[in-house]
Amino acid sequence: MASYRFFRESQWWPLDRLQEYQRDRLRETLWTAYTQVPLYRDRFDQHGIQIEEISKLCDLVQIPAITKDDLRAAYPDRCVRKTNYPAREFFTSGSSGRPFAVMVDSRSMSDARALMLLRANFSGWRIGEPILQTGMSLDRGVVKRTKDMLLGVQYASAFNLSDQALDHCLSLIEARRLQYVMGYPGSIFFLAKRARQLGFNNRLSGIVCWGDNLYRHYRDEMEAAFGCRVTDTYGCGEGIQVAAQCEEGAYHIFMPHVIVEVVDDTGVPVGPGTPGTILLTRLDPGAMPLIRYQVGDVGRKGEEFSCPCGRGWATLEAIEGRDTDVIITPRGNRLIVHFFTGIFEYYPSIDSFKVTQQRPGAIHVEIVPRSEFRSEHWEKIKMEIMDKGDPDLEIEMSLVNDLPLEASNKRRFVVSKLLSKKE
Repeated sequence: MASYRFFRESQWWPLDRLQEYQRDRLRETLWTAYTQVPLYRDRFDQHGIQIEEISKLCDLVQIPAITKDDLRAAYPDRCVRKTNYPAREFFTSGSSGRPFAVMVDSRSMSDARALMLLRANFSGWRIGEPILQTGMSLDRGVVKRTKDMLLGVQYASAFNLSDQALDHCLSLIEARRLQYVMGYPGSIFFLAKRARQLGFNNRLSGIVCWGDNLYRHYRDEMEAAFGCRVTDTYGCGEGIQVAAQCEEGAYHIFMPHVIVEVVDDTGVPVGPGTPGTILLTRLDPGAMPLIRYQVGDVGRKGEEFSCPCGRGWATLEAIEGRDTDVIITPRGNRLIVHFFTGIFEYYPSIDSFKVTQQRPGAIHVEIVPRSEFRSEHWEKIKMEIMDKGDPDLEIEMSLVNDLPLEASNKRRFVVSKLLSKKE
């Protein structure tokens, strides 16, 4: 809550004060990374980087970007440090489909969770107002159950999107007079479609989306069904919250928490409005510093302007993310991208995967295995997909040496050949 109060206040600071704060935190982060993390010390020395010469944000270009592969190779001995706070391991596969572990301490996580509350405030929501939230697991655990109780959260699976499950969510909204829905845009999109099919006419006060791309037709469907503004947000599972969309439509960057660069293929920043690779620098070294971290997304930096909302935080014009698809099961369930990443990311014996649906009722899973992969791992994954998704789903698997990028140079790891993008 201390972090929440700080971020809530700092959003109204003038830009020059925010930039000065960023510079101070950046110097502290770079120095900690250099003196306590072998991966960064070696990279800085190798490229002749003098920390004291990085006095402005534009000087960051001297530092080479760091990738997931760089961090995988160094994890944990050469990229994790001890802090004064307890730390735990988080797994994410993001849009690449490859398992990736990060260590996040409780201080860094407190900042991230504070910004989760603040990003919801952008929709008009206030702490204490009950909500419907769609998420990855109904097994909430003690801490999350306590959070749900304190914040009035009615929790629903983002992966069970059958008509029966969607009807239950609509009943909850009506019976408990819920005014806000938050979660993965793919799940809320199908909830909105179901609401319109049934003639559901309860209006909401706001919708907040995270985790996946919020496509234009997703937003249109939600706003038409529930008669409210949709607030899009952007963050990553590595313990970084990045931006949220204000009432004027601008994506405000959480400047006291993160530096966002949009760069070309050589790592040089591009101008406002130009698409480029997103690099993130968390302004808290935490247990695992992330400096010019190539998260794997594409975006466009916003123009420098004074937003009519009054916030001083700089903006992103757009987060273009990655393209994903939806798998339809024999029983009518709809499996979005995070259904699969939520399973595969816990199997470090798998390097990467791709799920393809070419005919109704069946999927083909391609796996790039690591040396420790065993057939029983596949059997467990298959059973988990069927148990959580649909027991009637026909699943085939093949082991491959590599999964090439698409012609667009993007890595899609859930591909449906059955649906148009607007289904």
